[in-house]
Amino acid sequence: MRVQMAPKTVRRLLSADGYLDLGMPQKAVQELGKISDAGPLEGPRQLLMGIALKQSDDHVSAIQHLEKAARIMPSPIRRFAWKELVEAYRAVGSEELANLAEKLAGDGEFQLKITLPFAKSTVDIAISPKTA
Repeated sequence: MRVQMAPKTVRRLLSADGYLDLGMPQKAVQELGKISDAGPLEGPRQLLMGIALKQSDDHVSAIQHLEKAARIMPSPIRRFAWKELVEAYRAVGSEELANLAEKLAGDGEFQLKITLPFAKSTVDIAISPKTA
């Protein structure tokens, strides 16, 4: 079964990702806030919102979004969300949760890449080893 996604939602997610790449987390939060119903893209929306809030030093709010992303995303991306949660937990003084998140994240470096093949009407979200 193929699920239809609103092109506007996809554009907003990509815009938010671009703002994060440019170091503009507040613009990313604004863009993500304009999404009223992300449908099957709710997981990526929560993940990007958590990352943007974390980059804005709003760790308490970031934790809420990252925890939701960790619950609803598939396994490889869930590990990425847990990895993002480690620093946020430590920033609010919760070392025990940070240690748990580290264990759930597992070993390895990840880089989130959102790709949209233009020939198809699907959205692929991939986790790849970090290269830098």
